[in-house]
Amino acid sequence: MEETTNKDQDSLLKSNNESEAIKRPHAITIICALYIFNVLGIILAPFNDKAWSIGFWYPPYLCFSGVIILICIYGFWEMKKWSIILYLSFIAVNQIVMHTMELWTTATLIIPGIILLVVLSQYRKMT
Repeated sequence: MEETTNKDQDSLLKSNNESEAIKRPHAITIICALYIFNVLGIILAPFNDKAWSIGFWYPPYLCFSGVIILICIYGFWEMKKWSIILYLSFIAVNQIVMHTMELWTTATLIIPGIILLVVLSQYRKMT
């Protein structure tokens, strides 16, 4: 019979503690799960006549937006700092596009603002 040494036990405890240290917070899990439904709406929007009435370029822009948001959600889920930078950049560009189209209102900042507050509150835990 092999006996586990103190060194083996210490390495096991250390690996368990490290996995707990990078555990995803519940707030991030909830944000990611809810934001998936938003992305489904964005992906289905190009099939709507209203999206095409805005301009021929708008449905492809919506598809591009959906892809970028999915990448951000993946980064949030994996607790990656780059996802915050990408999301912040995307939101800035999207706000400029909305303003240019004269569709911008303060309400267009509510959901992105909430998401940014949640993920920024977890920034130090991200890698």
